[in-house]
Amino acid sequence: MLDRPYVIHPRRPYRCLLLVLLGIALTAVVIIAWGQQWQQKQLEKLSGLQSQHQQMLAENQRLTEENRLLQEQLLGINQMQALQEATDSQLQTELELLQNRVIELNKELLFYQNITQGDASSELQVRELHLRQVVDDPSSYLYRIVLTQGKRITKSIKGDVLITLNLEGNGEAQSRLVETQALNIRHVQVLEGTLKLAENEQPDSIRVMLRQSDKTLTERTFKWEVTTSPAS
Repeated sequence: MLDRPYVIHPRRPYRCLLLVLLGIALTAVVIIAWGQQWQQKQLEKLSGLQSQHQQMLAENQRLTEENRLLQEQLLGINQMQALQEATDSQLQTELELLQNRVIELNKELLFYQNITQGDASSELQVRELHLRQVVDDPSSYLYRIVLTQGKRITKSIKGDVLITLNLEGNGEAQSRLVETQALNIRHVQVLEGTLKLAENEQPDSIRVMLRQSDKTLTERTFKWEVTTSPAS
């Protein structure tokens, strides 16, 4: 086997350096290209995120406005419901009062019918007394007195109605005139008013007296009995 002949090349001292620099340059170019590409992708992602952020802000603003409108509608519905409940309660109360008034008017109509048909007493009399405590003032009482007479007269009977409160005492009779009203009756007269008790007064009965000048026409004493139903 023949030995290969040696070839002597001239020395090239800058060749390796050139190759190294070329490799570095190529590497830098690749890194710069990759960096620019990566930066471009990041910018695209950032742009997409900013667009999504703007969309979310707009959606949040829309939902906030819808929520505000719904809250206003709910408030309006609650106010309407409260108003409707208050109206229903007031109408119910008025209906009960009207029903009680109809009952009382029917009673008064019966009085007139009895008188005109001659079924009732022809004498002047204190027919009824109703007492009802005032809700806001426990010491005050509403009263309603019904007077009737069945004689055929052309002029009304006029005078005074004296309302006297008979009190419970220590074995002694005590009384107090609480109110005077005008008497002006032909067939039926209804008197209404308020009695107010003084402190520590314990009523036992009420006397209703009809007077004309100094003459007592009639009188009647009622036990102190308070009803729970309205007097009107």
